Amino acid sequence: MFKFAPNNFNYADCDRCFYLKYKLNIEIKGNFPRIFNAFDLKQKAYFIDKSTSEITDKLPDGKFYKTVTKKITDSRKKKGQLEFNELEIPATITSNGLKDNKGREYILEGKPDLVVKFEKSNGILDFKTTDDQDKSFSYRFQLESYAKIFENPLRGPELKPISHLGLIQFSPEEITTSNLKSINQKMKISYFPLKRNEDEFMQFVTDKIDLLEGNQIPDKYNECKICNSADRYSEVVNEK
Repeated sequence: MFKFAPNNFNYADCDRCFYLKYKLNIEIKGNFPRIFNAFDLKQKAYFIDKSTSEITDKLPDGKFYKTVTKKITDSRKKKGQLEFNELEIPATITSNGLKDNKGREYILEGKPDLVVKFEKSNGILDFKTTDDQDKSFSYRFQLESYAKIFENPLRGPELKPISHLGLIQFSPEEITTSNLKSINQKMKISYFPLKRNEDEFMQFVTDKIDLLEGNQIPDKYNECKICNSADRYSEVVNEK
């Protein structure tokens, strides 16, 4: 049975990178600066106690779930308490066994960014610090994966229906004030929704399992910056 992390579906266009990671446990990491993760964490900390209406008018009014570690839920169980209170979800979520279009089992496991409770449904959102061009298409399989987990959870609350998926993008704009220690900078907020497409996701997973069961390293994808950058680095090192 395969276990997939939703975050690894973001840039799964390169079959070679995907195969090396999941079949041979070789991960060629791209040069993704840690500062973007720091931005995301600060944004989440600021908005987690607020409503979606303070981020965008394109979503119903909703409140964000807070995450709880397994250590905390285990402690609650020992005390005879509920593992999860209202508006709480596991920090790491895992699905029950799912099946692709050929009946092969797989599971999904990851850490969602933002999960929202609306009046009659739920939503899964993600913070990104980037420019103001719509990046949502690249993250469609990641967000659909989280929806699948919450609809089929191994533990924690089942969230149905999942009605909204989307990206909240923060784009740096002008610096408004500064001093010798810090600056204040405006950030533009853009919300880009995604329509759920479960059939596309199922075919995507089926194709990836086909790839992994093929037992053959795929040819290099010429447009993959990660593969090509790693190869060029190896050539330089070997020449020295």
